[in-house]
Amino acid sequence: MMKLQVEQAMKEEGRKFPFSFMEPAVAFGDVAAFSWKTHNVAVEGLFWFDGCHLVIHGTVQTSGIYRCGRCLTPVSVDRKETLSEVYGTEAVLPEDVEPYNGEYIDLTKTVRETLVLSEPMRVLCRPDCKGLCPQCGANLNEGPCSCPDDRIDPRMEKLGELLKSNR
Repeated sequence: MMKLQVEQAMKEEGRKFPFSFMEPAVAFGDVAAFSWKTHNVAVEGLFWFDGCHLVIHGTVQTSGIYRCGRCLTPVSVDRKETLSEVYGTEAVLPEDVEPYNGEYIDLTKTVRETLVLSEPMRVLCRPDCKGLCPQCGANLNEGPCSCPDDRIDPRMEKLGELLKSNR
């Protein structure tokens, strides 16, 4: 677990306390659906008491093997995400403040949410990836395939017929 002992920070308003953790991804619950599931997660940063709340700023780092969104080639991606959270003990908390009680704040849930919510929507093996041939499935980054170039997309055949009839 990634617990911050915050008792001292509560006594010294404004003083920043460093923290760092390294945990395997499985420490964050069921992560089987994520590409970083077999890697370690490193978390580091600072926390302090600002007079009202405990403020946490830092980074979350991990890596994973993703599939290119065009050609499906495996791509290793190093991720570095920003960790930023505010914790409070008031009975009624502002919308952007998380509750906590006691001497510790457990960052496990916050780190998991940071990684899940910042999961890349699409990864490319390279910016100019040509993808796969829609006919035969060949990886076009490795060269042209043997499919004929004159084949018309079936969705566009009617337009082709209209163009021919107007000539």
